[in-house]
Amino acid sequence: MPPRRRTNHSNAGFTGVRLRPGGRFVAEISAAGVCVWLGTFNTNEEAARAYDVAAWRFAQPCHQMNFPEVSSLEEAMFLAPVLQFASAAEERHHRQGQRRITISEADEQFMAQWRREHPQDVVNMRNFWKEKQVERRAKRAGKRQRRAEYEAEYAKGDASAWSPNDERWLYIISTTASEDTPSDDESIDWD
Repeated sequence: MPPRRRTNHSNAGFTGVRLRPGGRFVAEISAAGVCVWLGTFNTNEEAARAYDVAAWRFAQPCHQMNFPEVSSLEEAMFLAPVLQFASAAEERHHRQGQRRITISEADEQFMAQWRREHPQDVVNMRNFWKEKQVERRAKRAGKRQRRAEYEAEYAKGDASAWSPNDERWLYIISTTASEDTPSDDESIDWD
């Protein structure tokens, strides 16, 4: 099976690979909240192979890899190129990235174990965040409702009784949602 080429993700045709101005290719991966530089390579396929090794280590699904026909981390490591570093700094940078991957792997294993041993805590945490989301939505809806009321009051001309420090002025002036801000093509009438 030929490698999966994705021209929309990078300028090199593979996920996690980009072309440097000097003509070499860089492989990087972002997973589990960690961004890791994997090395600089002569060809985009070598960089894609290095990316797939890291993807296996981060336990990403096969459909996110450049070569989905590879069936294990060991096979991916066998097919990956041997790294050759241009400088000691590049080698040190690579070692730091590998340490970050190892720490992320340990974190993921610990979290998986914790989820297995404490399923009720997982349920409680999900419920907590769902409640928080409902609260935030209700708060935003309340702000929008108050703002609409204040704008209606302002439009009627009842705003003359407001003191200069009245919070209703802030609601009239400020925006409460991203859809309230004008886009580049809309003009603002300040009169």
